[in-house]
Amino acid sequence: MKSFKIKILTVVGGLLLLFSASCKKWVSDTSEPLQVDESLVFSTEKGFQDVLTGVYLQMGDSTLYGRDLSMGVLSLLGRSYDQNIETSIGPLFYESARYNLQGADLKKYAAEVWIKMYQSIANLNNLLVNIEAKKSIFTGNNYNRYKGETLALRAYLHFDLLRLFTMAPAAGTSSGPGIPYIKTISPGKAAISTIDEVMGMCIEDLKTAESLLSPTDVTNYRINNWAVKGMLARLYLYKGDHENAKLCANSVIESNKFLLAKTNADLFFTNENLFNLFLYQSQSFQKSVFADQAKLGLTAVNQTELYVKVNGAVADWRKSFVDPTTGNGTGAPFMPKKFYPFASKPSMPMVRLTEMYYIAAECALKDVDAVKATALLDTVRVHRNLPKYPIAGLTLENLGIEIKNEYQKEFIAEGQMFFYYKRKNMPFATLPFTKVPVDGNASYLFVKPE
Repeated sequence: MKSFKIKILTVVGGLLLLFSASCKKWVSDTSEPLQVDESLVFSTEKGFQDVLTGVYLQMGDSTLYGRDLSMGVLSLLGRSYDQNIETSIGPLFYESARYNLQGADLKKYAAEVWIKMYQSIANLNNLLVNIEAKKSIFTGNNYNRYKGETLALRAYLHFDLLRLFTMAPAAGTSSGPGIPYIKTISPGKAAISTIDEVMGMCIEDLKTAESLLSPTDVTNYRINNWAVKGMLARLYLYKGDHENAKLCANSVIESNKFLLAKTNADLFFTNENLFNLFLYQSQSFQKSVFADQAKLGLTAVNQTELYVKVNGAVADWRKSFVDPTTGNGTGAPFMPKKFYPFASKPSMPMVRLTEMYYIAAECALKDVDAVKATALLDTVRVHRNLPKYPIAGLTLENLGIEIKNEYQKEFIAEGQMFFYYKRKNMPFATLPFTKVPVDGNASYLFVKPE
């Protein structure tokens, strides 16, 4: 069995406060978690909460979901931008736009993602050990909540590592080599499980988390029961298990715990999202993509192409790639309105309610139920200020195209389109903006560090 050595790190330092300067410094300046007296950190419930908060903050790092696994590298790979795609944006972004995952800068970046995600996983595993060892100190439902969140985050990180560094099931066999699924804090060699085995362990962790997290808790600035169901729907769809994907997605939709927006006051549609990740440095991260350095965006022509016009006027609330400082869609760069002005609680959507509608619609296509698929898409459309599809309905083929279009509009600059294209194993020639040619060695596969 293949294996590799992973450095297991001790748990992050205690007494972290979400908005404190020390917390920001810990995330941005420390290459690995701090060495601390665990007997002190894990002597109170607050210590457990602080360590868990530290992992959420690690996930908001610019290398991870704070920038490059959302609006940065993955959005370039997802072809969310067509503006300023030239060498001046820097080698990392330029290689991403051209799908040159063998390029030196993308290989270096992939190694950073690998290391930082496994650091977070190591901290989660250490947290789990201490949760069990100090079970008696928890009050109320806190034991279940902390353990459930920790297991869910461990699955979330492993699943994204799998999606980045291994072949998608649609591109071949699931019995091929995957990644290590780390459940312990023992240093040394960690076995590389198959793709199927990793997905199975993700499902196991998520199902345990689902049983622990209360369905009445809908706080979406941390992992909750409904986000776990949404993650299961996403994973089952990636796996090709449409029946279970449909069950999980419909469970979220039919719960009515999260409702689709009725206005465009918040273009992140924050309250309808199942899980939002707090970003402590969101403004600087956003500027490094859309303003000061890269100045990426979507030109007015392609905005019009993507966001349908109704009666001569743009109706879709999601037509947000317009810089409010440049007037009515003119000038450059185009700053997404959903990132501007910066919210009092800046965040990145990690699991959206709308994704559940799209997953359920895709599963309906598998059931050859065009009426159901159309109804699911229509529900989202009317909550994005668009009319329903014509009464005559759409063919199954057209519905597949519409689902892809909805993904492009809904998740623009969030990094999800790369995973969509990879899951579908879409030919590179069919990706948007063909004037930005893919590299001769184009691949959906991030290179694992040696």
